[in-house]
Formats: sequence, structure tokens, C-alpha cells
Amino acid sequence: MEKSDRIDKFYYFFPQTVAFVAVAKNVMPAAWHTPISAQPPLYGVLVAPKRYTFDLLKKENGFTVNFLEHKQAQISAQAGSISGRNIDKLEKLGIQYFDAEKVNGPILGSSYAAFECEKYGVAEYGDHHLFIGRIVLIHYRKDILDADCLVDEKNIFPMLYFGKDRYITTEPGTIIIHKRD
Repeated sequence: MEKSDRIDKFYYFFPQTVAFVAVAKNVMPAAWHTPISAQPPLYGVLVAPKRYTFDLLKKENGFTVNFLEHKQAQISAQAGSISGRNIDKLEKLGIQYFDAEKVNGPILGSSYAAFECEKYGVAEYGDHHLFIGRIVLIHYRKDILDADCLVDEKNIFPMLYFGKDRYITTEPGTIIIHKRD
């Protein structure tokens, strides 16, 4: 195994799922996001202060987190390359959406799942801030669930970011299911 102290070149360890963080009428693709807690249901997104989304997240009391399929990777690359500070990205990119019910943010119409999150906390970590939201409503496509209410790997192809505007997805035949005794 090789080693390097050039952390700036290797700290991403891809792939990572892509989520679209949306607040007000703005949307930003993000690879840095994560579940935080099951009870209460908390979800976190990391955003740098230089991003327009950061300013909106600081002002608003909530946001949405949207998950799109791999076939929509071009939208991710495009949305990530322009700022919503001077342009309406939703309109420019032709992204269909509807307003969230409980927070000020869009739910992207092509999402297979989306969370509405009320702002729960914010903390600074290095060059990013972690915005934690309490999930108050979940939107999902019914066809993505199997009979046990698990996401069916044959019905969804999640978008995974592989760095430098490269995207991959999963192969359903590679799933390993461990049967517990």
C-alpha cells in the first residue's frame, strides 16, 4: 500500500452519494452530507461560506435534501458549476420542482426521495459549516420500495460522485445480503 502526506490531493475517498441541498429558490449539489441521528431524525450537510447556499442556509429556518438518480448527473455538474447568487438555477436548468410544505425550499420533481429539514444546529468545522436539520417530512417515489419497505436496488440507480465531474452508480447484481441467525 502506498502512502502520501499530500492530503489535499487524496482526502475525498470517492465515491460519495450526491444530494441536492435546496433552500429558498436555490439548489446546490453536495457530496458532503450524512445522517446524524435516528431519534430525533437529523441530517447534516456541509457547505463552505463562499457558497451562495451558505448565505441562504444561515438566513432560513430550514432546507430540503433531494436525491436524484445517476441518469441526472448532467444536472449535478451544471448546477455545481454556476452560482445561484445572480441566476435562478432552477429556471436556467429547467429543473421541475414544487414547494416544500414545512420549510422554505424546493422539492425537485425528479427526486426519488427528499427530506424537508428544519434547522436544528450549525457548527463550523475547518473551511465548512455543518448545517444540521431535523427531518420533518419525507417525500419518496412509491416504486423505489420493496415489500419490506426497503429501497429496492433494482428500481433505483443512485448518483455517486467520483470527483472532477465524474459520476457512477451501483450495479444491482452486486448486492450482498447477509442473513442473520
